[in-house]
Amino acid sequence: MKRFITRWAPLAALLFLIIRGAAASDDPQEILESVRKKYDGIRDAELKFTQHTRFPGSTLEQRAKGTLYLKKEHKYRIETDDQTVVTDGETVWSYSVPNRQVLIDRFKPSDRSFSPERILGGATDEYAATVRGREKSGNTECIVLNLIPKGERSLLKSLRLWVDPSEWLVRKAELTDVNGKVTTYTVSDITLNPGLSDSRFVLQIPEGAEVVDMR
Repeated sequence: MKRFITRWAPLAALLFLIIRGAAASDDPQEILESVRKKYDGIRDAELKFTQHTRFPGSTLEQRAKGTLYLKKEHKYRIETDDQTVVTDGETVWSYSVPNRQVLIDRFKPSDRSFSPERILGGATDEYAATVRGREKSGNTECIVLNLIPKGERSLLKSLRLWVDPSEWLVRKAELTDVNGKVTTYTVSDITLNPGLSDSRFVLQIPEGAEVVDMR
């Protein structure tokens, strides 16, 4: 389960980029309060995203495209070319396409993880937020927010959000973890409240896949 939290919860954090966030002013607390209010009105969502990861002390970079589905409460599905991670709020399935292996574990939310609910709901109680100015993400002029953890228990060193003040959407998120790895997620398309079925949040195990049950 720890592998799921460390590797994917930020993704979900991502992204979680369904946020209607920027207030009329550039006060970071007003922006984040609007984020929380927006999340209250969301039942489910589908997001298309690109992911870019840079590793400290290395020229190695990774790029991927994917889709995130989420539904209240604690239901997520993250699909990329080489992996699918699914939870129904009780069980987590992680399927590696290259290895044809499914890991199964209990869903154990942590106050250190960056789940979609925490990001979409503001995720700011343990973070100090500042406005770093305005910058474009694609063709959209955004307010850039920088969030720094107040304590020492966070898995992240910093979180940066690009918020579209005209549409109240987060268009981009940059996560820097405590080891210096930087992962950037850019959302290309968002559909709010599409009416996702609960069956989408249960993995149908591919025929012939190895199953490792860690529960």
